[in-house]
Amino acid sequence: MMKNIWFDKDLLRSSAFRSLKKWSLIVYLDFLRKRQMEPVKRAKRSDDWIIKNNGEIVYPYSEAEHKGIGRREFRNAIDELMAKGFLDIAHQGSGGRSGDMTKYFIDDRWKDYGKPSFRPAKNPRIKDSRQARGWTAFHAKRKKSSVTELIPKKAASRSKSVTPDEKPRTLSSSKSDTRKEGSNNVKASVYEDKCQSGQQLLWSNNLDTIL
Repeated sequence: MMKNIWFDKDLLRSSAFRSLKKWSLIVYLDFLRKRQMEPVKRAKRSDDWIIKNNGEIVYPYSEAEHKGIGRREFRNAIDELMAKGFLDIAHQGSGGRSGDMTKYFIDDRWKDYGKPSFRPAKNPRIKDSRQARGWTAFHAKRKKSSVTELIPKKAASRSKSVTPDEKPRTLSSSKSDTRKEGSNNVKASVYEDKCQSGQQLLWSNNLDTIL
């Protein structure tokens, strides 16, 4: 891995390079560090440099995570770098424990980015459609269940009161009404009796005074 990184002036001035997002720029710098540059002798001209290991550069997800780059950020960075002409895939790896890692090709299609002559990537990234297995499936299922547990349950309707037997219980309005009416009638009759008794006492007293 190179200690120094050389930039082309046209690269720094290009709209494609200046439009890269944060993680895409960081990932691209990591790719430039992985280059193995080799000079090419030319007669009557200054030496040119080529990438000796171009098409053999690997950058796995585990290495990105070790450098503090999340899997989603790394995947999005690769997609942007390929879409804007900085990278291409020379070999699509299968991943897993087989050690078959994806090999990248550092491209210069960025020079034509935004122009009609711009060429898309020859080998776009193939999305992994495999079903998760083993610990991956276990953690995915556990994450899904933890999310569903956070969803609040629907509140029961206040208009219905449910008994332990799950039968709706309706309140009868006739009983309460008759109780109220009956109590009112009792109070009224007691009041009338008191009034009548009071009148009789007063009347009898008057008779006694007259006699």
